[in-house]
Amino acid sequence: MGRFAVLFCWVIAALMSISMTAGAATAEWLYDVEVPVADQSVDARAAASKQALLIVLMRVSGLRELPMNAAVTSALGSAQRYYVEYRYHEAEDAAVGAAPGAMVQVLSLRFAEAAVQRLIVDAGLPLWSSNRPTTVAWIVVADGSSRAVLGASDKNPLLNSLRARASERGLPLVVPLMDLDEQLEVTDAVVWNGVPQVIEAASQRYAADQILLGRISRSPRSTWVADWQLWAADVDKQRFNMESPTAEAVGASIADRLADDLVARYVVYGGAQQRLQIRVDGIGSTMQYGALLKYLGGLEFVDSVQVEEVRPGVVLLALATRTPWDRFRDLLALDGSLVPPDAIEGGAERHLLVWRGDQPE
Repeated sequence: MGRFAVLFCWVIAALMSISMTAGAATAEWLYDVEVPVADQSVDARAAASKQALLIVLMRVSGLRELPMNAAVTSALGSAQRYYVEYRYHEAEDAAVGAAPGAMVQVLSLRFAEAAVQRLIVDAGLPLWSSNRPTTVAWIVVADGSSRAVLGASDKNPLLNSLRARASERGLPLVVPLMDLDEQLEVTDAVVWNGVPQVIEAASQRYAADQILLGRISRSPRSTWVADWQLWAADVDKQRFNMESPTAEAVGASIADRLADDLVARYVVYGGAQQRLQIRVDGIGSTMQYGALLKYLGGLEFVDSVQVEEVRPGVVLLALATRTPWDRFRDLLALDGSLVPPDAIEGGAERHLLVWRGDQPE
């Protein structure tokens, strides 16, 4: 064994007794909520904090509707135990449900991630990891004789509703800037016809994981008809149609559809804690070892990490988790830090992963 390998194993052996308790991942906005209030009274803040806690639980669990069991009901009755910061400010229009152009008073609350996640477990709710795919939305609206692609600064009711519902569901959503360059490149005809070469190239700017295309038009019955396409690298293209009485309903419906699809793929349902043993290859330094433990310790669906054995280039770990292996592997694939070997060099044993967290994309 070479000198470096001996030194590496000696350093790691000194750390092998460490057991790390998992913390929250870094999608902090899931725990930040804004709710309109009439005034700054204690009663108004109590009502608003209850509403805000419901939104946080919806985001973190992935559920459209929460079961009002004893744990949830008790938490809602004392929502102040779950937030760590609040402040008042003014906000404009549909971001918080007001009429366009109006200013309303808003209560902003930041909830404690660890406390909310404990509540999720106590209430027996599913857990949706904060490492979530981002969707970029290219939407063209035809209203009468005009047709236009919606941009981030537009105040369109459909877009306002889509953003608001995506925020409530914890769905990372990007609306293109539609600046001068994009207006010249991504025309209404490009989006309406779904030209993949142009749309995929323009979407690279936003580093999104999937692309949503929307063709929205008003029908002769004055309803809104929406034709949606969802493009993602790891699934077949999906296409679905909707008809709604209002543009707001169209926006909310597609946000729910996107969130429900992701929840079905990535949510972890509460169950008995299990011991998951994995082998991680590609650990060649103490820095990589530390980065691996930090990464695993930051995953909401990992309760603890125990190092069992260290060999040159290899770490054997035992994880306490409520997540089955297949779902666990899918969740890891979202950021590519830990990948199965068949993505690199061909098949291998069931619980073998390779560390790629410190490599440039």
